[in-house]
Amino acid sequence: MRISATRSRSDAQPHSQHALDGGLRVAPAARRRSPAWIAGGVLLVLLCALAFAVGQTRLGVHQAVLAVARDVPAGRILTDGDLTVVRISVDPSLRPILASARDSVLGRPAAVPLVAGTLLSDAELGAAVALPPGQAVIGVPLKPGQYPPGLAPGARVEVADTGADSAASGQPSGGDLQDQIETVPAVVVGVTAPAADSGDPTTVVALQLAARRAPALAAAGAAGRVVVVLLGTRS
Repeated sequence: MRISATRSRSDAQPHSQHALDGGLRVAPAARRRSPAWIAGGVLLVLLCALAFAVGQTRLGVHQAVLAVARDVPAGRILTDGDLTVVRISVDPSLRPILASARDSVLGRPAAVPLVAGTLLSDAELGAAVALPPGQAVIGVPLKPGQYPPGLAPGARVEVADTGADSAASGQPSGGDLQDQIETVPAVVVGVTAPAADSGDPTTVVALQLAARRAPALAAAGAAGRVVVVLLGTRS
């Protein structure tokens, strides 16, 4: 009687129990979860979330950098109109010039041709032009007919003030030209062509010349009385 009672009780156990010798069944031992594994999993999730947040933050940071506003040939001195400011997310491998350094870029020559719409880097610029003692650089606005086509940085020229009396016609009045017009030797250090959609044909030519002649020629240029003559290269 005792044996049958024992077997009937054992038959009532869940089917998931493992059979032992004699027909008896016992429940499997509960699996214990290691606290170290749980803590490691939580830490891994937190690290992944932190890395994602940092990545999103870096992608969202934009810097103001300098870009080329219009095509600039090699050798031309950069002016304010050649530059523009853009805000981009900068890749660490790039080395663009920050917008805050704009003043240090102006007056430097382009070492290579610069293409409009591209970022400006220091490697694309030459050293700032160092003027020798007694020299100055002026910017002269010139219209077609006041300078030869194809004028480029490095060209040797003669600069002349045609005089106040001939400002309206653009031609000196009467007499021998040598007696009425005094020319000043200069070197072209920059040529800024007008924008294609501006409707203004004025080209600004930067000239390096004797400092004592600079103020008068700058004033004459502003009045539209300056003409530039291209000289042949020295052999």
